[in-house]
Amino acid sequence: MQSACFYTIIIGSMLIVLAANNPAAAGDPPPLETIVKIQMAIPDKAPVQPAQPRRLLVYSDCKGSVHSSIPYGIVAIQIMGKKTGAFEAVVIDNPIVFKPSSLRLFDAVCFNNTTGELFDDPEWKKNLLDFVRGGKGVVGIHAAADCFYDWPEYGEMMGGYFAGHPWGANDTVTLKVDDPAHPLTAMFGGRPFIITDEIYQFREPYSRDKLRVLLSLDPSKTDMNKKGISRTDGDFAVSWVRNYGRGRVFYCSLGHREDIYWNPVVLRHYLAGIQYALGDLPADALASGQLDADGWARLFNGKDLTGWIAKPGSWTVADGVLTRKGGGEIWSEQTFGDFILDLEFKLAPKTNSGVFLRTGDIGNWLNTTIEMQLNDDIGNPRLPQHTCGAIYDCLVPSKSMAKPPGEWNHVTITCKGPQINIVMNGEQIIDMNLDDWTEPGKNPDGTPNKFKTAYKDMPRRGHIGLQDHGDPVWYRNIRIKRLD
Repeated sequence: MQSACFYTIIIGSMLIVLAANNPAAAGDPPPLETIVKIQMAIPDKAPVQPAQPRRLLVYSDCKGSVHSSIPYGIVAIQIMGKKTGAFEAVVIDNPIVFKPSSLRLFDAVCFNNTTGELFDDPEWKKNLLDFVRGGKGVVGIHAAADCFYDWPEYGEMMGGYFAGHPWGANDTVTLKVDDPAHPLTAMFGGRPFIITDEIYQFREPYSRDKLRVLLSLDPSKTDMNKKGISRTDGDFAVSWVRNYGRGRVFYCSLGHREDIYWNPVVLRHYLAGIQYALGDLPADALASGQLDADGWARLFNGKDLTGWIAKPGSWTVADGVLTRKGGGEIWSEQTFGDFILDLEFKLAPKTNSGVFLRTGDIGNWLNTTIEMQLNDDIGNPRLPQHTCGAIYDCLVPSKSMAKPPGEWNHVTITCKGPQINIVMNGEQIIDMNLDDWTEPGKNPDGTPNKFKTAYKDMPRRGHIGLQDHGDPVWYRNIRIKRLD
């Protein structure tokens, strides 16, 4: 069992316990004057206050090359969590921590410059994937992309594998901010960022169709005559986020050099990324390849189920159309608050289905969702509260606008605060204020309505879902625009 020595220092009013002489880490812990520089470079406050106490597992084991900056990363993360109050950093390098009984104690895992095949126990590997898919987070620092080449699921989760570093530790490069409005890049102010550090290039499964790229190398301002450049598309990402199931992944390749860990801007970027992975800092992780210039995003890419959560084999894609095969609902990995959802749907005769809005808990969707009904009202007439376009068990559409089965319908749903507006095939059919629906069984004027559900307390942020009610239904051109 690997172990670490510890020592304590007092900086201002903070008592910090620091891991030192970690067998997985090269070299000695940072000298005191460097620790002070790290502490001074870290902001006093986190971007957001944590919703609850958070615990971050910092794992720095290496089975390949070892970076001398590992102890500096450990110290920076520990001080960062303590100084800002955003999290508690727990440093462990024994792989037994990935057992289910241990990993469940954490909100996210940080792979700090880890290299090689860190462990091979199938149960521990599965548990890490389930940990993230189930709603937790992963942070990758620099060489975290140089791990687990024999375990493809790890590369898929992290977002890509290391494929060389044409720019070495002493090369100065210019980074561009790919997403200036993103909360994880606010510290860059939308301006190019010049940095000296080792810059990676990545190979599959890296793809902008799966990742929200935040920072990347600017080829127009960087020496592109370096040996070893294998990418021909000029795409050299430096940091990104993604959803993985219900969980969150943040990766940044900066961190080879020791001085990266007292660079104030980089540390603020890492702090925001850690808070995103922990679940406290909401941030858009829709893939860069799905974003359009007009502010819309393709929630369904027309090719596969990237960005969606569904049981294997329960939904399928063909010719740009998404359809159910049975086996349960399908959910967006992303959550949304205020948005415009635009899609086309087609029903089979007698179909009963629906679109879920702002589902707070997909494991308990019956009690945490608003449903717009999608039904064949001609072949299988239902109660008015269940007709096509109705808000299930609540509000009847002002008119019937659904086309016959076999024809494509176009619907636009706007959710903004308590307001829900639905336009189907060019006509507004729903204009609803959730706050008006305060008690089950009563209309806003107090008269009885045995079908109506209380909607006032429904979540105002959540997943988009498509119902599997056992009937054929087809979707295409699913787009979304955030309004918040």
